[in-house]
Amino acid sequence: MSTSLAAKGNAIYRDTTTDLTAAIGKLVTFSAGVPAVNTSATVPAVGLVLDARKKTSLNGTTIYYDNQIAILGRTPPVRALLSSSSAAIYFGDSVQQATDGTVTKDLGGGNNRVVIGICTDENGAQPGDLFEICTFDGDYRT
Repeated sequence: MSTSLAAKGNAIYRDTTTDLTAAIGKLVTFSAGVPAVNTSATVPAVGLVLDARKKTSLNGTTIYYDNQIAILGRTPPVRALLSSSSAAIYFGDSVQQATDGTVTKDLGGGNNRVVIGICTDENGAQPGDLFEICTFDGDYRT
């Protein structure tokens, strides 16, 4: 489509400002356009780090970042990191935000939480695994 009103064709945001190399598979929020790992189980995240690279110039003096961040609820299935303190999850299980940027098995009613997706990995996942999820906009639940 050739129009000045066309938006980009996907919901993958490219960030070149932040070192997210230790955050692949983790949830992020943005402040003034700068991404940071989401450290809240109740403040909805808006993105998930798909890839993060750190490059140094040939002369070794300049560091460059190249991060790919999926906007939750706007992408096809992506891979997220299951918290090391989570129970194992299975296909169809809901996942919620953890307090370290990872996700955990949805704990169900009676606790404040933000549910961000459904496990669509046919093999499920064990704590610490990257696994496939379909994300949706964060849904705050009590």
